[in-house]
Amino acid sequence: MQPSECLRRVGTLLRDLVPDELRTFRYESISFQSKLWYGNRDLHYEIWSRERLGTIEIGLHFEADPLTNARLLAAFMANAKAIRRGLAEARIEEWDRGWARVWQPLPHRKAEESLARELAGRIAAYVTTLEPILRRELPGDVAWSEPETPRTRSKAPLRTKAAAPSRASRSTQR
Repeated sequence: MQPSECLRRVGTLLRDLVPDELRTFRYESISFQSKLWYGNRDLHYEIWSRERLGTIEIGLHFEADPLTNARLLAAFMANAKAIRRGLAEARIEEWDRGWARVWQPLPHRKAEESLARELAGRIAAYVTTLEPILRRELPGDVAWSEPETPRTRSKAPLRTKAAAPSRASRSTQR
């Protein structure tokens, strides 16, 4: 199996591994990297095969503007205990270019069906653990549009989040 085929396979396997409400993600894959996201492509889950370094990185990346990345990094650091319960080996850190991430390295392996299944299982754990936190802590001024589903396609166009504080702070204001 080619590495690109292995990463494409992850997207197919993943839909069956996440809860129903998280199955409408967007997914793209190139030869050495796959990304999946929900409402904002700059806030995405990533699988990055780095053969020369002997690793496969997997995690949630904040690659938006520096302020959004810093706010999300702080929110995820504040949720570190909950994150560690679901993802014991996850690291939460600042990264290159003002970005941040919640991630872990895995040993690089030959691209085969068993690796695709393992990566799908691990990214499913990341999505299941982190996506509720991301949606709760997402600053209100960050663009967010949900993918269309068969149920929503006929009802309304994609929604874009209006500017507001954060989801967490809005709920405490009521």
